[in-house]
Amino acid sequence: MPPITTREIEEAIEEAAPLKAPGPDGITNKALQIASPWIKHHLTKIFNQSLTLGYYPEHFRQSTTVVLRKPGKDNYTVPKAYRPIALLNTTGKIMEAVIAKRLSYLAETHNLLPDTHMGGRKLRSTEHALHLIIDKIYDAWNTGQGKVASLLLLDVSGAFDNISHARLLHNLRKRKIDERTVKWIGSFLRPRFTTLSIDGFTSEPYKLETGEPQGSNLSPILYLFYNADLIEKCGELDDTATTGFIDDVAILTWADSTKETCKKLQEAYMGTFV
Repeated sequence: MPPITTREIEEAIEEAAPLKAPGPDGITNKALQIASPWIKHHLTKIFNQSLTLGYYPEHFRQSTTVVLRKPGKDNYTVPKAYRPIALLNTTGKIMEAVIAKRLSYLAETHNLLPDTHMGGRKLRSTEHALHLIIDKIYDAWNTGQGKVASLLLLDVSGAFDNISHARLLHNLRKRKIDERTVKWIGSFLRPRFTTLSIDGFTSEPYKLETGEPQGSNLSPILYLFYNADLIEKCGELDDTATTGFIDDVAILTWADSTKETCKKLQEAYMGTFV
């Protein structure tokens, strides 16, 4: 990766939501935007040194995890009824936004990710994912051979919170991300420290050994690299197509009968997940 430019930092600061809640150090995006003319050159030096060393400062790895209720749940006494959101220190998020843009550019320019993996990428929205699935279904129906199409929908529980750091770094190397950037991402991932905030209670800081922060601009594109092998593996069977949206996976297959399609979906599932 080439050195980070001051213009990249300016753009990341400009695009940051000014009213978004800050991390533990209390520095808001609005404060960064006001101070940008005076700090942008200093940030350029700091970020480039961070990238050169492959080291993400510990201060930027600290967060406050706010636990929010998921709307529409019947029982709020179970953990799954809540969603944790990491409030990160905003200065670090500026660098994360720059690296996220660069990874996205590399992925699109060099075809590092499956074409059918949507979300977290330009011009690849939920609508695109749905249209892709629907088009495949109509293609199967329009063969004139009476084909039946069946769809298996999968969702990874706690996707961002449970990724394996070793597997993610392996996948980045496998997909030709340069070693300096991979080393920096390894430092970005661990060790991270957070305090838990829920209903007025704030815990002591504790170390996070797995996962990636949900509040980071970098997390979605990293998860696409993490999940890319799964998308490719699920679509290896004949007359089968796989579409992904971040951590959601849709496996579509078509055959002469529902019995055949269900058998193929089971083969795809067993061959990938078991």
